[in-house]
Amino acid sequence: MTAMTAALPSSVRSYHVNSGDGIEGLSLRTREPRTPGLGEVAVMVHAVSLSFRELLVLRGQYVLPVKPDVIPVSDGAGQVIAVGPGVQRVRPGDRVTATLFPQWLDGPLQPSYLPQLGGSLDGMLTELAVLPEQALVPIPDHLSYAEAATLPCAAVTAWNALTGDGPGIQPGYTVLTTGSGGVSLFAVQLAKLLGARVIATTGRTER
Repeated sequence: MTAMTAALPSSVRSYHVNSGDGIEGLSLRTREPRTPGLGEVAVMVHAVSLSFRELLVLRGQYVLPVKPDVIPVSDGAGQVIAVGPGVQRVRPGDRVTATLFPQWLDGPLQPSYLPQLGGSLDGMLTELAVLPEQALVPIPDHLSYAEAATLPCAAVTAWNALTGDGPGIQPGYTVLTTGSGGVSLFAVQLAKLLGARVIATTGRTER
């Protein structure tokens, strides 16, 4: 596929922050868009979702490296508006979401796969994200951008917990979840789809 960049806007807005600066450290800036290079895709972001991971980044407590002045937030969804040279898997107009670890395509997680969106790589809290094509996953027609934006971190974490080790959850298994966070809620839904019996627990500080 040849490069297609005519649809790029003249300017885009992005949030930036240094890890540890908190929510108050977020700054909104306007900049020129970056033209996608070899194997890269420009995605106009329509929705992002926030998880506890983002608070860890803001608080300086995230376990993986965070680059200075990062564009935060790992989870987002949008529409392809331009592609760079050599891109084969997507084309302008496609609806996509991005994987948390763009370089981890399959197999066991290796240190070389650890660069992650909204951490050591710029994330999705921007109007236009330029991403490698292998990081993009098509959005099913029945999902909205907002729904698709919730999947990359929490939903994939739940899916990996249920299916990633050994044979995975089988019909008739019992799955216990704790709390009402995103991972637990996705685990409940996915475990039910896999035929498991689900026991969901939660609590509150009041006695």
